[in-house]
Amino acid sequence: MRKKKQGHAEYRLLIFPSFSEVTKKFSTLFRLETVKEFANFSYEIAVEERVLNNTISWKIHGLRSPQVSLPATGPAAFAKKYENLRGVYEFTITKLDGAENSFTLSILEQKVSVVKAPKHRFIKVLTSQDEMVPAFENP
Repeated sequence: MRKKKQGHAEYRLLIFPSFSEVTKKFSTLFRLETVKEFANFSYEIAVEERVLNNTISWKIHGLRSPQVSLPATGPAAFAKKYENLRGVYEFTITKLDGAENSFTLSILEQKVSVVKAPKHRFIKVLTSQDEMVPAFENP
């Protein structure tokens, strides 16, 4: 049986604040993407999500085909916008095989930062626009 290489992220998690001109409210957008690009469809990542107090948990259940079957190239993705997140949060994501990564996040109205991250992780967390552009050029 072949061992997986350590240190290579399978997923990217983009976390950034957003402001709605319509509602005049701040929110925090979380977007999970596969590092792998798919040639025929833009698959969706099936995620069970739970928020309880200052803990956010996501469990990945796999990929599903898109609702609209138009050809598209890109990563599989899941996005969720949360309103009223302020303070320090524990964010845990669990893969289908049971592997888990937990991060401590500081979420402010206009800034998100990673306070603590696991040493061995399958997910790369990006919290600013500056980090996001290089990540797409060199996963």
